[in-house]
Amino acid sequence: MKDILGGNNYRFGVETFLLMYLNQYQFVLGSDLDSYAQANEVFTEDNPCNIYFVLRRPKVTVDPNPIKIDGNKANLNFIIHNKDEVGMVNVGFEFQQAQSELEFRTEYPYNLFTLSDKNGVLLGARPSTLIDSIQLKDNIDVPFLDYEVLYIGQAYGINGKRTALDRLSTHETVQKIYTHSLTQYPDSDIWILLTNFSQQSMLFSAPNDLIKTKKEDSQIEIEKEKHFFNNNGISLTEKQRINFTEAALIKYFQPKYNKEFKNSFPSAKHKSYSECYDLDIKALTIELDTSENTRRIFTENTERTHRHMKMFEFNSDADRISFMKVFG
Repeated sequence: MKDILGGNNYRFGVETFLLMYLNQYQFVLGSDLDSYAQANEVFTEDNPCNIYFVLRRPKVTVDPNPIKIDGNKANLNFIIHNKDEVGMVNVGFEFQQAQSELEFRTEYPYNLFTLSDKNGVLLGARPSTLIDSIQLKDNIDVPFLDYEVLYIGQAYGINGKRTALDRLSTHETVQKIYTHSLTQYPDSDIWILLTNFSQQSMLFSAPNDLIKTKKEDSQIEIEKEKHFFNNNGISLTEKQRINFTEAALIKYFQPKYNKEFKNSFPSAKHKSYSECYDLDIKALTIELDTSENTRRIFTENTERTHRHMKMFEFNSDADRISFMKVFG
């Protein structure tokens, strides 16, 4: 323990810290957000969407030129619209249940297509969504199909409403991003990553013979432990959890369209997550694991990866144990 802590001259031997981890998520094409909000089956009152990411990546359309059809098999091309390198991906489909030769249909802007037999539609899909499917992921590994994070916001509704998916498409900043994208990045689509972050509370307690605390500080430790065990962890309001999770994510990713929190997190002066300081929480770690999805997320300030993780300390006093040093 001495080697891990690097000394024993700390004020406290008991510290609490938080892990906010990605519990559930859904990528939604921006143009489909309203219909998704109406038919939402992923998020519930008990498991609400509380943070959203606005993302950008190249458009994917289907080549409208005649495709190769052989009975119940069809081969068509997906076009990846990247300003520096337009790509073409050939995709094959086979429908064992087809009752006749397949028929292919698509219309401008070629972001939706159907394959049908005489009885009706067998497949109707967006190329931009289908290209990320499990069936195709092993064959299509294109780095520029990763998602760039442009903006991060909280989906906390008016008057405490716990979800606000129906309001996102009219959000002022989201509308601004749409407008800029249309004029500056016409070959790109805007996507929304809807997320739910959950809290894991942790208590660190060093052996009494390692760190000797003063009498007045021992009482603070007792109160901290009492709060932890009486509340089954660290008790925070939902609004506070959303506030500091959003702030930490913005600080980490540094998205282009966010202004607040880029250089001000963490700060004891910021009222939106003051409860963390009131409870003397030592550190916060954010973790995003989207490895179930084919594509990665990134900004200019982060790498392209499926797993993003970052720790922030609310208190950096030299006489307090630094979890960044212990676990870094």
